Amino acid sequence: MISPALPPVSDDFVPHFHKNYSTASRFAVDEMGRPAQLPDSVRGQDLKEVLRLWRELGHTPKSIDQYRLAVIEILERGRTFDYHEITADRIDSWAQQYAVERGLDPARVMRRWLPAFRAFAWGLQQIGKTTGPVVRSKPQAVADPTVEAFMKYGRSLGWKERTLLLHLRSLRELQHHLACHRGKWPEPRLRDVDDFLKAASQRWKRTTVAGAAGTFRAWLRFLFVTGRSKQNMAESVILPPSIRYARPPRALPWNLVRQLRAGIDTRTAIGRRDMAQYLLFCAYGLSNAEVTNLKLEDIDWSAGVLHIRRLKNGSTVDLPLSASVAKAIATYIRHGRPSTESRYVFVGHFIPFGPLGVSTIGQRVKNWAERANVHAPYLGVHLFRHSFATYQLERGLPLKLIGDILGHRSTQTTSIYVRSALGKLRQLSLAVPK
Repeated sequence: MISPALPPVSDDFVPHFHKNYSTASRFAVDEMGRPAQLPDSVRGQDLKEVLRLWRELGHTPKSIDQYRLAVIEILERGRTFDYHEITADRIDSWAQQYAVERGLDPARVMRRWLPAFRAFAWGLQQIGKTTGPVVRSKPQAVADPTVEAFMKYGRSLGWKERTLLLHLRSLRELQHHLACHRGKWPEPRLRDVDDFLKAASQRWKRTTVAGAAGTFRAWLRFLFVTGRSKQNMAESVILPPSIRYARPPRALPWNLVRQLRAGIDTRTAIGRRDMAQYLLFCAYGLSNAEVTNLKLEDIDWSAGVLHIRRLKNGSTVDLPLSASVAKAIATYIRHGRPSTESRYVFVGHFIPFGPLGVSTIGQRVKNWAERANVHAPYLGVHLFRHSFATYQLERGLPLKLIGDILGHRSTQTTSIYVRSALGKLRQLSLAVPK
């Protein structure tokens, strides 16, 4: 189905809002002295200014038209409110009403309205005007007294907060499963727990399933110890077999890693961002989260040092800032990075220019591979980390030094890459004596 052509964007465009209210009410003020609603001419002029800013950012005419139409729908829906009264939460409510009136999917309406509202709010901020919050407030979770008692029980045993959060996440997943299958709560049947773990094993990693099973054992033990259950069924929850390092890590030959560079177009702002990230992955074997969480203050330009925070263990490692990496990052910051108050080095290039999500870089890696004609059974950010370790091992770098760069606490973790360097190992094999 071919969508109809959208009307062209024009500087003299002024939206035609509903006029079913009196002139006096349009200029009324609230108890704070603010206008209860803005005149149509003011809104139309503001929208024209925002359209101009969007064009200067390099957005395509089609994207601008889609944003413009969504903003007009939002302003029509909230015509009795000042800009300050337009919030992400209100837009969520309006989208629900709008969808019901027109027989549309509320989620699809919200996917159009929320990005457009955020882009409009950014534009208004540039011309000295503000809206309400552009982020929806998180719904308050209904407190479960038994779960709260379990968390208190865990703290009394000295469990770390991270462990408690992982337990809480697994318990919520189990609660959702039981609610969908009419299971019992808070004392689930073993059959329901087994069914949940079987279903989870189809979409989770083995270690994640094992962690959830450990949570359920702790939960059932807590129910018995505190008198909430007559039987201790904790030991009846079977943990999946733990096979440590069941397979060698996924690594690409280094020549293919280098070939990925051909898929990055540094003539664009996003391409300059891609190049800086690519060099960080290749030079240091950083993880996705370590790159996305890199902040401007983590780069010591004068000393030539890169401060990397290891998210898994909370430590910080100082790495030498190579000339090529420094040049790529500086080029991106000067000639590619949008103007934003965010302290993250790498930000999204769509309004409101927030920090990158970890899934964004993964998708970019696939784009690099497609453009560079690199084919591999697995394409993701972590292949750089595996390929870096394997390549350095084949070059003869000590295992302990590789582990220090990667942030491994134990050389046993780094030793799994030995199995990837099969070519190097074959050269070290001895002839069998006759």
